[in-house]
Amino acid sequence: MGSPYNGYTWKQREAILHEEKRLRQKENLEPLAYLLSKGNCEVCGDPGDPKEPHTQWHSEDYSPPYLFCPPASFIVCATCHSRLHKRFPDTSGKPSDWLLFLAHLRSGGFGREFTSLYPLEKRRAWQTQIEAGDSVTLPSQRQRQLTGEEWWQTLTLDPESLIAVWARPRPWHPHPEMHIYQAALDQIHPTTDELALLKFHTRCPRRSATMRQLAEWALSSKSPSQANLIYGKLAHRLAEAMKWEPEHREDGSPIWMSSIAEGWQPVDREFEWAMVPTLAPLFS
Repeated sequence: MGSPYNGYTWKQREAILHEEKRLRQKENLEPLAYLLSKGNCEVCGDPGDPKEPHTQWHSEDYSPPYLFCPPASFIVCATCHSRLHKRFPDTSGKPSDWLLFLAHLRSGGFGREFTSLYPLEKRRAWQTQIEAGDSVTLPSQRQRQLTGEEWWQTLTLDPESLIAVWARPRPWHPHPEMHIYQAALDQIHPTTDELALLKFHTRCPRRSATMRQLAEWALSSKSPSQANLIYGKLAHRLAEAMKWEPEHREDGSPIWMSSIAEGWQPVDREFEWAMVPTLAPLFS
């Protein structure tokens, strides 16, 4: 079984692969046009061998409806794909050589050239400099027009992003657009306490908080159950105003909070709720 990534379980990640296979079998190739284009690696720019073009692709966004093109999915070479997934610190906290690999890419190097151009001893010396907080500039290999905002240059190194739903570009279950949230809020007229919860939640780091935090900071209360009750009632009214079907538990009961946030379980912390991206801007 594979690993979680960007807040998606392996089962959720695997689903997009099943969808790709289904589209190929049905010969419905239009959604796959980008993946079939045999383009350059979107990380290092390597055009590959014309006789053996890049066949691997990487997704940052595994949410349905599935997207098989940027900014959700990208053609990548095997080296960049592997290093991208291995970029996080190990379990002891030791950083990977991802930042050094980025320096190599910025110098115009292809992913496959990294270890052949620079012996292990040299790479370790540069890695030590990086870990000491020093900048490293590698010899130029090719000219690249980069802005520094390319998707692969802005990837998080926070290992919690592997399991945290705040890392998802889109919620797993499709949510309404911002204007629909606004219309529903105008219709239901949230109370002072409900607005306080929404505003505090939006301002939390990565829009993620426990009910205990929401109770204490938004309601000046020591009772997580009080925040849960108030927020849950708001979420229920909001879902009904939007005519939006909430997520359901295994017993079939609705999870009304899912109209406002996605829940997730951090390691060694209380359960958290991450506000959905299309609602948060209304209170930021």
